[in-house]
Amino acid sequence: MRTKAIAAALCLFTGAVAVGCADAAGTADTRSADQLLGDANGTMKALTSVTIVMDVTSAGGGRSYSSRLTTDLKSRCTFKGTWSYGSELEQIRIGETDYIHPNDVYLEMWGRKTVPAMRHKPWLKSPVSAAKPADDLADCMWPFSSFGKATKGDPTELDGKPVIPVEVPDDEVEGGNYTFYVAAEGKPYLLRVDYREAHYRRVTKFSGFNNRLDIQPPPAADVLDLSSLPPDAS
Repeated sequence: MRTKAIAAALCLFTGAVAVGCADAAGTADTRSADQLLGDANGTMKALTSVTIVMDVTSAGGGRSYSSRLTTDLKSRCTFKGTWSYGSELEQIRIGETDYIHPNDVYLEMWGRKTVPAMRHKPWLKSPVSAAKPADDLADCMWPFSSFGKATKGDPTELDGKPVIPVEVPDDEVEGGNYTFYVAAEGKPYLLRVDYREAHYRRVTKFSGFNNRLDIQPPPAADVLDLSSLPPDAS
């Protein structure tokens, strides 16, 4: 990147039209904002694996949430979530089965019935169909999709990588705004999405494209199958 910048600067300084100067700054990307997002979404949907790291912070800084999801975008994934109020969760999803490793704070906020036996094993086994919104479990799939009126920004760099930002206002939240950062070299991967509104900010980063996944269940001796508990367990 530095070599390209120096070459471009020399061409501008000399006003030269020599061979090589016309292309020194690179070829401008002529795709529209919608085309950029379409290419990025198509590339991401075709992945066999990806790691997604998310950080959410409130405007006042009082609350925060962070998570890491490594997934095949279908039915196998690992997840870890941490909340500023002390709740922590690890999850392995394989097909129609969830393996859940909670801390005590998470269990206190568990969206389903809790029993003492659940604290005696590191992992809980539960069918995906039993998951409730209050459980805060992750889905292995991710909705790579386009929406709203997109505006293409000027090329820039993100963590040393050339990207093209695309701005999309949130039509459902006043003042809400998304910034999608699409890789400008190589495949048009979506590298990051920033979302801002009056009350919080969310930063989502994507990496580990098509890395090999080896997702296995925890050792059977460390697992409590919740379906084995009697309905009136206490």
